Amino acid sequence: MSNTKNLRRKDDEDNDNIDFQKLISQILDHWLLFVICLVISIVLGSVYIWQSIRLYQVHAQVLVQDDQSTNSNAFSFIGGAQMQQLGSLFGIKSNVNNELGILETRDLLEKVVKDMNLNVSYYDENSIKSFELYKNSPFNVQLIPFNDSITDASININFNKDHNSFTLNGDANINPLNAKFGDTISISGARLTFAKTGLPFQGESYAISITSTDEQVEGLSKQIETVIGNDQSSIISLALTTSIPLKGEDILQKLIDVYIQRNLSEKNKISDSALAFIKGRVDIVSRDLNNIELQIQDFKQKNKLANIDEQSKALVNTSSDYYNKLNDVEVQLNIVKTVLSGVKEDTKRPIPALINTDPNFVSLVEKYNTLLSQRDRLLLSTTENNPLVQNITAQLVAVRGDLIKNLENQQNALQVTRNNIMGQTSQLNNFVSNVPVQERQYVDLSRERDVKQALYLFLLQQEETTAITKASNIPSASIIAVPKSEYRPYSPSKSIALAISVLAGLGLPFAFVIIKYSLARTIESREDITDRTDCSILAEIGHSDNIEDILKDEHSRSVITEQFRIFRTNMDFLVSQKNCPKILLTSTMTGEGKSFVSLNLAQVYAYSGKKVLLMEMDLRKPKLSLMLNMPNNQGFTNYIISKNDNIFSYIKPYGKTKNTYLLSSGVIPPNPAELLMSPKVDIMLAELEKNFDIIIIDSPPIGAVADAQILSRYTDINLYIVRQGYSHKGSIELVNDLLTKKKISNLYIIVNDVKMRASSKYGYGYGYGYGYGYGNGSEKTKKKNVFHLLKK
Repeated sequence: MSNTKNLRRKDDEDNDNIDFQKLISQILDHWLLFVICLVISIVLGSVYIWQSIRLYQVHAQVLVQDDQSTNSNAFSFIGGAQMQQLGSLFGIKSNVNNELGILETRDLLEKVVKDMNLNVSYYDENSIKSFELYKNSPFNVQLIPFNDSITDASININFNKDHNSFTLNGDANINPLNAKFGDTISISGARLTFAKTGLPFQGESYAISITSTDEQVEGLSKQIETVIGNDQSSIISLALTTSIPLKGEDILQKLIDVYIQRNLSEKNKISDSALAFIKGRVDIVSRDLNNIELQIQDFKQKNKLANIDEQSKALVNTSSDYYNKLNDVEVQLNIVKTVLSGVKEDTKRPIPALINTDPNFVSLVEKYNTLLSQRDRLLLSTTENNPLVQNITAQLVAVRGDLIKNLENQQNALQVTRNNIMGQTSQLNNFVSNVPVQERQYVDLSRERDVKQALYLFLLQQEETTAITKASNIPSASIIAVPKSEYRPYSPSKSIALAISVLAGLGLPFAFVIIKYSLARTIESREDITDRTDCSILAEIGHSDNIEDILKDEHSRSVITEQFRIFRTNMDFLVSQKNCPKILLTSTMTGEGKSFVSLNLAQVYAYSGKKVLLMEMDLRKPKLSLMLNMPNNQGFTNYIISKNDNIFSYIKPYGKTKNTYLLSSGVIPPNPAELLMSPKVDIMLAELEKNFDIIIIDSPPIGAVADAQILSRYTDINLYIVRQGYSHKGSIELVNDLLTKKKISNLYIIVNDVKMRASSKYGYGYGYGYGYGYGNGSEKTKKKNVFHLLKK
């Protein structure tokens, strides 16, 4: 064996590479643990599936359409002035993202909760598993809260057999309370009134759950999911998670209905605002028109004019073209002034596009009304300090300024035109200077009357148009897929739950085996030794629960007895040339079974007719005397320190076994190593070789003291005991050190306390045939196999 090879084995140990063959053997050793964990996990998974609440998905789809206002009918007044309808006044452009935000607002959900009375839930407690009653409760509860928020409560209701009276109790800070249907009960911050629904009672035990509106709204907002299909689509998909499919369908349908009604109300609100504006202007123009007509009447009566038209016919015919132009300009100028006055006076009312000769003006009106509508929508769910609201407000101020500037420009342009026409009219008046002053005054009054009358007719037409538009308003959204629940619940998934149960049932014990295997630092398998050293394994001794009964019978046929016989046979091949071979047993530390192996090896030799001497040479912690229940007041130390040279006077026969003798350690000395180096040891061993067939020396652990190395100078075979599950893997390095540095010769390893494994192919004892019973002790071992499997 070389140093290089030993170093390689140490490196392999440090790397701690996983041996999959060994890992498989560990799994097979714990097969019962895998079965138990798998069964428990499947049972728990089945209980989870049975106990879990079934959750369903309810789906619906809403189509959002953008309203386009493209009608632009022209109207002519007095000679061809062109006016346009309030084309963009009633068109609210619906952006699908904005509509999605409206669907998610708290106001809609709060209205759904209140309208459907979702604050109160009913439960049937008559079976093992409680379940909610929706539209199937034999009673209902009218809830009237004392204030805006109520305290959550769960109330148990136990009905009498006649189902006319009942007892309330629960977690609502109340004592048991008896009541009847129709009684008003104050509880949990609200008044409750119970009434029968007419449905049959299925038992006597029921429960109700009372929650606040805020909590219900928050819960619904988490259960409802709204998404837009893609960027090219204006379809909003809604999904609701619920444990009661019918309830989920009703909630989703109610939400869509409330949303559509709100959308329609917003359109009607804009129409109402426009109607109020137009009616106000009609009243003003009507009063002005009445005043002009009264002035004309008074003028005729005062000046006694009967047929003023005939008198001024020539003048009117001559100046009719100018009058018509001037009338057109005056009408347009009045309309511009009217709109400009409305824009300056009211900043929160939509602006009607009373004229659209200027495309920029029409565009600004559309933009202003759209921004105003968006701002009103946002203010429904937020405050004016919101950055989005402030941004839209700033845009409204800017657009409104542009509108005022545009109207002022139009007004200035119309005034210039009017001045030009009036100048031309003034020139014409120079030609008719001979016309009576009364006729000229009459013409002025008539012209003013015509302008007011044209404006009055225009406003009446717009009022009718607005009323028709309001009557024909339709929502911007429509349902294209009514709320419908999936047929099967999506949670819990039986296949997934059982798969997780199986994985957990196999994974937990597998993890346990992996951790146990990874953290193992003791010798567990034959490979833990053979992979670390070239020192031969001479024998393997199995585990026994009763050490005292192992070799008490010479004719025992137990497994361990056979192992010791094989051990003896292997020893015979090594010491066949020796008359009295001396065998030393040592280990790394105490507790690895040196004394046990020494005693049983001595007895198996004695059963074969050999005269065997057991030497208790662990002078610090002697155990052989105690195991054999023999006195230890006289022994090796007494012989070394006394003048008595007769070693046989210190040797005592072991009465229970023929041909077995013991040289005990004697009193515990302060200097064991010095005593072992005494010259009398050579003399003693020489005498003993003449009188015994075999000498077995039980020495102290070589990993702790040097006694075993001192004694190895006198021995023929040195046995190093390691114990499965007890000796550290690092102890093999001590074996390599002893061999490499030639501190001990003829060194062999004995593996002690080998436990039977389910996968015996990979464990110790594969060569000894565990389960091959010879009779004695086999039944007791079989009865404990199951418990050993669980312990391992």
